[in-house]
Amino acid sequence: MIEKIREKTSSRQFRYAATALVVVLAAVGAFFVKQAADHHTYSSYVIERAEEKSDSVSRYAYVNGCVLRYSTDGAALLKKDLTAAWNVTYSMLDPRIDVCGDHILLYDRLGTDFYIFNAKEQISSFTAANPILEARISGKDTVAALLKSGERVGFSYYASDGQLIASGESGMEDPGYPIALAVSDDGISVAVSYLTAADGQTGSLIRFYRFDSAGSASENNMTGEDRYQGIFAPDVQYLNGSECVVFRDNGFTVYKGRRSPEVSKSVDFDEEIVSTFHDGHHMGFLFRSEDKGHQFEMRIYTTNGNLVSTSYVDRTYERVHVCGDEVVFSSNSDFSIYSMNGFCRFSGKVQGGSVSDVLRIGSDRFLAMTDFNMEVIRLK
Repeated sequence: MIEKIREKTSSRQFRYAATALVVVLAAVGAFFVKQAADHHTYSSYVIERAEEKSDSVSRYAYVNGCVLRYSTDGAALLKKDLTAAWNVTYSMLDPRIDVCGDHILLYDRLGTDFYIFNAKEQISSFTAANPILEARISGKDTVAALLKSGERVGFSYYASDGQLIASGESGMEDPGYPIALAVSDDGISVAVSYLTAADGQTGSLIRFYRFDSAGSASENNMTGEDRYQGIFAPDVQYLNGSECVVFRDNGFTVYKGRRSPEVSKSVDFDEEIVSTFHDGHHMGFLFRSEDKGHQFEMRIYTTNGNLVSTSYVDRTYERVHVCGDEVVFSSNSDFSIYSMNGFCRFSGKVQGGSVSDVLRIGSDRFLAMTDFNMEVIRLK
């Protein structure tokens, strides 16, 4: 009897050990596969497909593996084969967008129109009471917006059908002039950055709001605030679902916590920030390099504030953005692609004309907008 128990115990331990070994080997294999992919370089590209651009004023944006094309008279969501998932016409003077996953908000800056879409169709459209300065969409299709009302700016929060959930106005004196806002993926939390002026010194005030049963118990749905004396905070974003990142002119601060957000990480920079970029999982900063042998230094962080990589970018650029876990730089005649660990995977010139933007649509495929064409290119 004892021998049988020993045999069963030994067999069970062997199975546990074998399973653990398989898991470890799989993790190690995945790590080396990712390392190989991140460090794989390309020397050229081929054009797999090209379509003549219908106009020269459209703008383009990456949307969860697709590309949004939008202009003053309409928008279309293009799939990888450049066919349209949907197409809509409208009339706007200055169309702007915000994206959360495959939820898309189109709005007319200094106009009053909002349009909400997903990857398949248009969800709704509605009109604001005052001109729109800035707007953000959540994964629940709720919309937070800053609206201009004379010398004051109003904050409005809408349901997806345009029903007003909350609103209010403020100026420099109470509590400040709102300049940026963000909404969490679940549509519950909203953060607003205010420009303040007190005792002859400008600064920033960050206020956090919560729109659910817990938030309704607080005055004006406000769940916390933080002040920065003499510091400008031009942008605020909810990244990775719930982490709220305040981008300052001298660094960034990460806040965590739903009921009462608290600082979980704060990073200060001594150098002047030249450019910032971010997606749902990373944020990056570019500085002029102190090393005369390089033009820029790039630092990439996770959304919780941990440093991922530090590298050099030796090129001039006009546009930089994160596109599918890669950083894409582009200028009039060329573009470069960097992995999140700062490794340059490709750098080269456009084969014909100049390029206005480059967006990733696959592991080695990109959509390049040139003077006259939209080109699906494959790196090789």
